[in-house]
Amino acid sequence: FFLFCTTTNAQLTFGVKAGLNLANINYDGEDLDTKMLPSFHAGPIVEFGITENIGISSGLLVSGKGFKIEEEFLGETITASSNPIYLQVPVTLNYSNSGFFAAVGPYVGFGLFGNSKAEAGGEKETEALEFGSSEEDDYSALDFGASLEVGYGFGPIRVTASYGLGLANVIPKDIVDITDEKATHSVIGISAAYLFGK
Repeated sequence: FFLFCTTTNAQLTFGVKAGLNLANINYDGEDLDTKMLPSFHAGPIVEFGITENIGISSGLLVSGKGFKIEEEFLGETITASSNPIYLQVPVTLNYSNSGFFAAVGPYVGFGLFGNSKAEAGGEKETEALEFGSSEEDDYSALDFGASLEVGYGFGPIRVTASYGLGLANVIPKDIVDITDEKATHSVIGISAAYLFGK
């Protein structure tokens, strides 16, 4: 790939990207009324220009996912949230023209850390999330899926909106073997990126 970029005199551009995640989970199992959980994403990105309008991007983004639940029980509001944090590596095919920008491609994520929170009757409880394949874990360590991103660039600054569709079952394997349940992440993102030397 690098040889191809070199032989085509491709432009290599580095940058940083950060923004808001609105995360939710698609759960096949019990009927859960989940709501979007605000989180974040941030990290370095790199772009390889293949032609004037087409390129390939990648990066290392720390990305928050998860969901939130709000229920009424005996006149009390019970809220709970789960916010796993992943190191996400996207690889996208990009198109840009006169400021317009669009990108599509796969991503893979590796579980880092996170926490779950519950609040009821003025009492709060927080627990650290565990990643792995056992029944004691909260999430599988691996996540992957596909993303679509569109936006507009103003010189070195680019503002975009994106949607990440999770394809991996993030329920730990040992739990899946028993229950046959499935859960996948979904994330709406709003980002700003600064590209050095653009």
